[in-house]
Parts: sequence; structure tokens; C-alpha cells
Amino acid sequence: MLPVKSTNLAIICGAVLGASIVCSTAFSQPLISGPTPSPTPGPTPFPHSFPTPTPNPSPFASPSPSPAPGVQPGDVAIPIPVLNMAQYLPGGAHEDIDIATLLLPTIQMQFNQALNQLQTATSGAPGFGLAQVTQALGKALIYDQSLSVNNNLACATCHIPYAGFTGGSSFFNATTSALPGSVEITNANVKKSPNERISSRRPQTYAYAPFSPVLHYNNTQNDFYGGNFWDMRAGGIRLENPAAEQAQGPPTNPVEMGNLDIATYVYKISISKEAQFFEALWGKGSLSSIHFPSNIATLAMIPGPTTSAQPGAFALMSVADQNLVISAFDHAAESTAAYEAGPEVSPFSSKFDFALANPTLPVLTPDELAGWNLFRGKGFCNTCHLDGTENSTTPITPADAADVAPLFTDFTSSNIGTPQNYALPFLYENRPDQFGYIANALGLRYLDLGVGGFLANVSLAITIGEQPGPVGTGQNPNPSWAVLAPQFNGKVQVPTCRNVDLRPYPGFVKAYAHNGYFKSLKALVHFYNTRDTLNLGVHKPAGEAGEGITYWPFPEVNANVDQTIGHLGLTDGEENQIVLFLQTLSDGFFVPPVKFNKVRPVQTTDHIRQKSNVTSTQ
Repeated sequence: MLPVKSTNLAIICGAVLGASIVCSTAFSQPLISGPTPSPTPGPTPFPHSFPTPTPNPSPFASPSPSPAPGVQPGDVAIPIPVLNMAQYLPGGAHEDIDIATLLLPTIQMQFNQALNQLQTATSGAPGFGLAQVTQALGKALIYDQSLSVNNNLACATCHIPYAGFTGGSSFFNATTSALPGSVEITNANVKKSPNERISSRRPQTYAYAPFSPVLHYNNTQNDFYGGNFWDMRAGGIRLENPAAEQAQGPPTNPVEMGNLDIATYVYKISISKEAQFFEALWGKGSLSSIHFPSNIATLAMIPGPTTSAQPGAFALMSVADQNLVISAFDHAAESTAAYEAGPEVSPFSSKFDFALANPTLPVLTPDELAGWNLFRGKGFCNTCHLDGTENSTTPITPADAADVAPLFTDFTSSNIGTPQNYALPFLYENRPDQFGYIANALGLRYLDLGVGGFLANVSLAITIGEQPGPVGTGQNPNPSWAVLAPQFNGKVQVPTCRNVDLRPYPGFVKAYAHNGYFKSLKALVHFYNTRDTLNLGVHKPAGEAGEGITYWPFPEVNANVDQTIGHLGLTDGEENQIVLFLQTLSDGFFVPPVKFNKVRPVQTTDHIRQKSNVTSTQ
């Protein structure tokens, strides 16, 4: 459980944990300000003076300097990709200190804890049942690095609790926006291409993600609701659970866990430390009765995607064994989603939650309360990041809230006009690696079309070869939706604002928006406020002096850009107050006295007041 946090929260220019503060999609229209990019969807203009890609200097120390390497004074990305990433990984010449001292120890500690919880939950001890077993299994699967193709990457590598279940390295958040995947590129020329496979998107948080509904199109609102992933492609239509289908993406994603196919992934589960508990939950033989190919151990070490020359293990199996693999793959995903929905990942334990639960106590400071009123008023943030109140400039207090467990998203999508992030190594993954794999054949001309790409079956998942079809995610499951794709080009899912500022130390950099372009919460709020007013609304290419301070670059995708933001008229002080309010959404402000997944007993008013006093003195 996260430690108790101090109420003395400073205004930290740090990036939102997978969350951008998107506002309404109802008034989306083409951006009208200054010179525009080429006809939609792109490409966007390249920087006028694009520097030669070189890695940032090292070693990288914690806490990070300000601004951190890879971050401009305006808290936006420097367009210099770090292509020699291997030097910062374990065993590299300049191993990143966050990975060495925070990320890897946390993953190992949590994995060991999950195994202990599984042992207890399946022992017949009183107070433990199906919920505890399946969530503990999901936790073990999330923290098990052996389930990646090279046994070096867990789901938690990109979704670590101390950073709000998103990127756990300040250095990589500041530069590449995502952590490298499992597969090293050994034939790379680091002056031209990266030496690690890596995604083009910043990892979303999976905290509170299981509460998203199954993806559906509302014909009255003319909008999509639900699903998981930035492009909503984990719709939950097959499993009736978007979070479970999201969990089926990374195992066979070539730039993430990199397994050849779902059969090699299930094989890895079958020989894992949690295998016995998997069968205890999902039935005897659910793993052990599967007849894998005789060379499965060799196939499990080959990175995906499958090709005609290397079809994978699944294609070599009987139909009966394929069905067993699919069943095990689904059960693993369902346990993962159960853990994500549980109290360890989605605990509703922020300062804001405490204020809602104790409306008569002065929990929120005057500035935090003012920030909340701006959030639901002048800032229009509440239009999409629903806080359980109405949009209004009328002052509000916690006692007035109708929803005491708001999720701070409406589960739709929006294009806020985020600029292209030219620091992404993915833009340089346009050469065959040692396996002949090319992640991004378009190179610098790649545009992330978001939901529109998913609907048109040209999404990132399709681009990188993530396993498509009925098992896995990536393809549009409803052909009738394809005609809607142009209306959703450039739109990405509205993320939750919960845990947007959760970080392990004050100087820790977090990345915001789907591509990690913004490097502080302040910069993101400033963008919402001034996108169309800086430099009289005239956009300029990225990389010029004053980016994020005196001007904003062109949108990556100049289609369906939200016009309810960009000219909010907030003062600098009001921007800071919104940041302060968003910082109250970090879980761990209070720690309910509970054991693993047990129900917290009802507290007395005196007990709550005592806890509030203790919290405020630390």
C-alpha cells in the first residue's frame, strides 16, 4: 500500500501520469489559426533545424536537474531522439538510477508479494476467496518479467505503482516518453536508428481503467464510449471486459513484451512460478494439458511478430490445443483485469477522496479548492474529465458533490491538438532489425491517427504487427464503424486525471499526452489555456526558441481539433491553482487499515478526524 502523503504539496511542474486534460469533443472542428499543415491528416511540418540525433549525457542522477535532460525550458520535449538506449538499461555503461534503485527492486518486491498472497489466498485461510485468488494471480502476471520474450520485461515495467502505474524512469519519461521493449536491436547504427525496440506512445495508467464500459457507439451523441488503450482498440466486445482485452495486447506486441504469439506466452505462464496457482483457480489441466510443439522452448525465445517463414507455435498446434491456449490466454487477462480493478491499483485513496468522504473537515486548501472550481468552470476540464459535478462557475465545496467516486473521464476521445513529439525513437525505427522486423516504415512521416486509425484498421497495433484477429487487439471488430474513421482521426481516449502527479520524488519527470510531448503538468495546463493565443495563434515548427513559452507547434494531426480549449483566458496563478487541484488526485494520501483485499471497517467520525490530523502534520 502506498505511504501516507504530506498535505504540504508544492506546485510541481511534473508530467501527468498518462493523462492529458482533454475537454469537450462536441465542438470539434479544423483548427483556425495561423499557417496550417498540409491537408489532414498530415504530415505535420518537420522542425526547421532538426538536430542530429544523439543520446543525452550520462550518468543521470536523482533527483533530476531542472530542466531535466531532454526537456526544454517550456517543459516540452526536445526533438532529439535518444537512439542509444541500451547504455541506460541494466548492464549498460550508464545504467539509469531510477531503473536500478526504484523500478527493478519494486517489480521484484511486488512479484514476491504476489506469490505470498497467492499462497495465503489458496491455503483455505479464513477471509480469502475467489476475489483474493484471482487478483493475486493477476498481480503475479503483471510483475513477472519472465513472461516477455527475453525474460526482461513485465507489464509493470511500463506501469509502476510509484508513478501512478505509468513510466517509472524519470530519464526515459523526459526523453523517449516510453521505456524500451524486451527486444534489443543488435544491428543498429545509433546515429540513424535506435538500438532497442520501443513504442511511439506513452503508457497509459491502468489504474481505474477497468471501470471503462465496453466500447460502443452512441448514435444520439455521435460518439464512441469505452474501451481501453489510447485508440480504444481494446473494446471488451469479446470478453465483455476492456481491461482484460487491453491485457492481451502487450504480450505479443513486438515493441513491448515481444512474444512470438499467444501460444509462446501461455507456454511461459505454464512454466512460471504462478502456474500452480493458475491451475488452482482456472482448473486442473488448464495449462498442463496443453500439448505444445516439441520445439516450444526455442520458439519462446524468438521475438514476434510471426511471418510466413516463422508462423509461430500456435499455427503448429491442433485445434483442440489452440482452444486450450485461447482459454488460458483469456483467463490470464481476466485475472489481470481483476487485479487492476482491486484496491491495490484503484483504491480511491487520494486527498480529494478524503475530502469527499469528510465534507465537514477543512481538507482542501483554499488554492486547491479554487483550482477545483476553475477545473469545473473557467477551465472547462470537467466537460470531459468528469468530477461528479456540473460545469458551473458557482463555487462548490466537497459537501456539494453528487458523485463521491468520480473517475475524471467520460470515456470518450478527443484531439486537443498535441504537437508531434520528435523525440520519439519510434520515428527512427524504419530499418530492418536483426530479425528483419521494421516497426515504422514511414519513419518521420508517421502520424498517430488514434481512434480513427483503429476504425480504419491502420492503427499503431496494425503498423507494428501486434497480433490481430478475434484473439488479441488491433482490428476494428465492427465493419460498419469504418465509415466513421475520418471523424475520429487524431482523437485519443480521454484519460483519467487520477494519479496525474503521483511520483516517487519531487524532481521526477512524468510525460503527458499520448505521445509524451508535455513534460510537466503545468505545461499541459498552459497548453490548454494558450494553444490558440501564443504568438497570436500562429503555429511554428517544433524545435525553435521559445517552444511552449512564446509559441506552440502545429498539431500532429490537424483534424477534429477541439475548439473548446486553447483560449481559456486563465492567469498564471489560475493555471497553478488547477495544477494544485490535480495534485490532490494522487492515491496514497490516506491508507485505510486493511489487509490484502479485505473490506475496511466503518470508521467513526473521531477516528477520521484523528487520521486527518495525523496526515496533515507529516
